[in-house]
Amino acid sequence: MTDGHVEVRPFTSYVADRRPDVPTSSISFGEVRDTKVKVRRVFACSDLADSVQIVSELIALQLPIDWTTFAWPDTPKLGNIVLVKGDPKWAWQPAAPAFEVHAMDVPAATTVDTFVVDHVVLLVPDLATAVQRFDTIGLQPRLRMDVGGRPAAFFRAGTVIEVIESPVRQASVYGIAVTAVESLETIALSWRALGLSVGDIKDAIQPGRRIMTIHDLDIGFAVMTPDNAAVTRQR
Repeated sequence: MTDGHVEVRPFTSYVADRRPDVPTSSISFGEVRDTKVKVRRVFACSDLADSVQIVSELIALQLPIDWTTFAWPDTPKLGNIVLVKGDPKWAWQPAAPAFEVHAMDVPAATTVDTFVVDHVVLLVPDLATAVQRFDTIGLQPRLRMDVGGRPAAFFRAGTVIEVIESPVRQASVYGIAVTAVESLETIALSWRALGLSVGDIKDAIQPGRRIMTIHDLDIGFAVMTPDNAAVTRQR
């Protein structure tokens, strides 16, 4: 990605594997920096002045997954995001967007250095309303596109939030994907030995990336190779 231009090729990811009527594409905007509150510089052409706007970040996510299943700690921290087992909830800093997802307290967590949250999938009944709600916490879409014939927008909130307009009554977290340092082959072998149902490793549409889905969970979950192109662009 470069400022002012993003080129993305869509692909059907783990959400489509779990529910064919909700196809989605997934992208990564690069590595997550370890900052608690980000600011974005806004250039004002009229007076040649810079202003600073507070930008919120997702810092914790609760999902119905037993994280120890992956040989992780009970409460792991992947990148900047703490993961907790339970009904879907989330925590943002300094402020959360006004969706129906319940808020949560952020517990102490153990860092897992070999994984980072790549993106979170959020289904919403109306994309325009969702965009307005993200705007109130300082986030604007980094990309808009149709995903499987449905409007979608992508936001960078520490991790990427993939927002898809879907036939749902209210906003809901549908799943996540994580990026792995180790090879997917190594992870697949290890997790299958733990009894997990690991799907085949497939090429992602994003050049140079691959993805595999973990089946038989209560929410969408996938593992991807790093977005090396994004890392290179940031160097």
